[in-house]
Amino acid sequence: MRRQIDRMRLWTLVAFGVSSTLATGGAHATTLASNLVELSTADGTISLQSRVDDNVGGDASRWLFTYVLGGTFDPVPGTTNGLSSLQLFFGGPVPDVTDQAAPAGWILNELVEPPFGVGFDLPNGGGFGAGPNGSATFSFAVPAGTAFTDDGTLGSLAASHSLDVAFGGVELVEDGHGPIVPVPEPTSLLLVAGGLALLARRRLSSPA
Repeated sequence: MRRQIDRMRLWTLVAFGVSSTLATGGAHATTLASNLVELSTADGTISLQSRVDDNVGGDASRWLFTYVLGGTFDPVPGTTNGLSSLQLFFGGPVPDVTDQAAPAGWILNELVEPPFGVGFDLPNGGGFGAGPNGSATFSFAVPAGTAFTDDGTLGSLAASHSLDVAFGGVELVEDGHGPIVPVPEPTSLLLVAGGLALLARRRLSSPA
């Protein structure tokens, strides 16, 4: 029941945001949808706030997806470097992903890349990731009108790094919901993302 209510709320926000954008010509930014995934693991907590806004710097032809990653996750303190990997899967190819942004030192799209998703990684040599020292904010843009979802089956992951290799991956899903991400049409392309998520999880192995 909670999942049904949450999903109804999400798509109500989508419909309202789209109608508002059409009515105003996209003159100002409106938050179309947002959610928060919070996980408690044996290695610490993970939180990921997702938000979709209806323009990028005043450009109504682009929608901005923003993510704030935080928590205490650090599988092997002193060896791993906190929350230093975020992999977001789209459920299939989403064209024209632009304006990717991350804090200084983070590497873009090392494990997954557009059009199938986006990746953000901070190897050990780059410093300590998100966690007790503060959160990290990431974003990218897609064409206005792109469909999006918070379906938790798409396989998005957060992880740490050990010896500059992503380590200790945790699937970002809570009560069936995951980060809000764009999705292609038709949604049958979810199978593609499932295969890519499996490959990424295999790469998030423990260091030799």
